[in-house]
Amino acid sequence: MNRLALLALVGTIALASCNQAPDVSGKSVTKSFTDMKLAGYTAPSGTAVFVDLTGGDRRTTLTVKGLKANTDYLAHYHAMGTASTTDACKSNGAVVGGMIGMTTKSNASGDLVLKGFQLTADLKDAKYINVHEASALANVPVCAPL
Repeated sequence: MNRLALLALVGTIALASCNQAPDVSGKSVTKSFTDMKLAGYTAPSGTAVFVDLTGGDRRTTLTVKGLKANTDYLAHYHAMGTASTTDACKSNGAVVGGMIGMTTKSNASGDLVLKGFQLTADLKDAKYINVHEASALANVPVCAPL
């Protein structure tokens, strides 16, 4: 094998190893989103699915239907706040773990899939996940209590 072919083979192996999915160390957990009865929305729904991975990361996938069409959204995990002691989604808690993925635009039907990774250590106080309109963070159409 000539040197160029050898370098191409090594590069292919290195890229393949980078593209492999991380090993899953825990089971998949699914939580249903609650419609937050926000004006301008008609029964949004969906799921938040997360799996803790080997190495301390959590893979989160949010799937939501019934959002505004072609609108930018973002999502966060939150700690329990003080605005409600019985309903995590209405407690107005602080963001923990940063954003779940990047801002994502819903499609023409109002459907959205948002994916991201967080450090599990940063989520130890997380009590709920919510989806916000990116241009108006106070607008939260769905929330999933953990």
